[in-house]
Amino acid sequence: MIKIMIVDDMPVDREYLRNFIDWNAYGFEACCEAKDGKEALALYEKYQPDIILTDIIMPHMDGLELSEAILRENPEAAIILITGNSEFEYARKAVKLGVCDYIVKPFEKEELIITLLKLQDNINRVLEHQAEIDEVREEGNLQSLRQLIYSRNTSSASHHLTSLRYQYFLVVTIQIHIYENKVEPEEIIKWKQVLTSLLKNMIQLEGDYEVFHDFEGNIVTILNFKSKEAMASYQGYEFKDFIALAKNYIGFEVSIGISDYCIGTRKLRDAYYQTLIALSNRYYEYQSKIYDYKKMIYSEKREFYSTDFVNAINRNLELLDYDAICSLIEQELNRIEEYKSIEFANMIYTSLLSILFSYIVKKGRNIDDVFGKDFHPYSYLNKEISHLEKRKFVCDCYLRAIQYQKEHQDTKSYIIAKEVRRYIEENYSNPDLTIGDLSRELLVNQTYLRRMFKQEYHMTISDYITKIRMEKAKDMIQHKNCKLSYVAYAVGYNDTSYFSKCFKKYYGYLPSTIIYKQ
Repeated sequence: MIKIMIVDDMPVDREYLRNFIDWNAYGFEACCEAKDGKEALALYEKYQPDIILTDIIMPHMDGLELSEAILRENPEAAIILITGNSEFEYARKAVKLGVCDYIVKPFEKEELIITLLKLQDNINRVLEHQAEIDEVREEGNLQSLRQLIYSRNTSSASHHLTSLRYQYFLVVTIQIHIYENKVEPEEIIKWKQVLTSLLKNMIQLEGDYEVFHDFEGNIVTILNFKSKEAMASYQGYEFKDFIALAKNYIGFEVSIGISDYCIGTRKLRDAYYQTLIALSNRYYEYQSKIYDYKKMIYSEKREFYSTDFVNAINRNLELLDYDAICSLIEQELNRIEEYKSIEFANMIYTSLLSILFSYIVKKGRNIDDVFGKDFHPYSYLNKEISHLEKRKFVCDCYLRAIQYQKEHQDTKSYIIAKEVRRYIEENYSNPDLTIGDLSRELLVNQTYLRRMFKQEYHMTISDYITKIRMEKAKDMIQHKNCKLSYVAYAVGYNDTSYFSKCFKKYYGYLPSTIIYKQ
């Protein structure tokens, strides 16, 4: 858990921050509260919070004085100021002094959560926490949800899911456009998980809902209304807010497709495909917005590939069988005759690539490493070329991915974890050592690195870096006649006082208390 200290002189504001946000859901813990800077300083020494969330205007010692005092002792402390519009200039000055960020009142809780997650390594630590929770979640629940949107037979899925109790539904599909955002694909994947959690807490309706990912990595929401009237009156304002949140605070281009009204779980498959049809319009409008199927007119019947087809593609990707995959794609595209509608065709091609990209990331690879940084698939698919050329392009993408996987298939999870450990033990003295360095060195994305390392060694990569540094430091102090400043520098700390705090936090006593052996 990431520990947060809340500092505000107004009891109502402290209560809002403490209770209005479900901290645990995002891997945070509100460990202590203070009514002014003076009290906060004492609590900081006691609790050693990871983040200080403080108001500016307070009696005895204000937020700026508190920040200055903490940063003097620990230059790497994470501080976020809560400011009003009249205090805006103070906040900007504080950022120059070393405060990490500020957030202006009034703010939505989602804005604050994203601000917190942007700090240092927080998003990765939170995702590790969420992964542990997901392991507890029953896998059958996800399978049943996917069966509702992919399979024609939904009886067993409906029986398994007790949350969807009513007969009135809307389906919403959210696409985050990987190659149209100026963000690394791995970062998008991480933020997608966070955005999924945020969405679950944003939805408000008379009924229930489920949020999950489809086979292509899209965020799918099934809204289940208590009555027909509740369904008809639903406005979906939270999805408009979601687009603004993703774009303004993370910089993501997001499109959302909403289905027609749906009665009964048997119609959910059709409703899901309606969202994809609605989203296909984005490839011509180039806008991040809500595309509502109810407002569109489609005269021709369109059928998408089934869950069996997706499973077959993934199975042959595991077997590295390009010929089988190419045959499956050709047969499926011939069956559905995608070329009869240009917008429909581009959506199908894009979906086929999404299956491939999801597989690549799941295997722990970087998409840029497989295809290169100048790879722009969606721009190519929107060119005025024949459907046969587009089919060939999609199949070629699968071929390149399979060839890359064959060349690197000896990289198993335990080898990756072992290489991470070796690299840390050789480079722990580098004060700028990061997970990104490991990712670039091993050509493996950060999310996969973290998961594999924890699976093999039962600790996070960050904890292992700290472990090695502390053990090396203790050994130097005990067996070598070195100054503390030299020891700190030798194990990757530029600041001696901060090193001492880390040492005390790890061992429970200061390094200066150790008797040097002559």
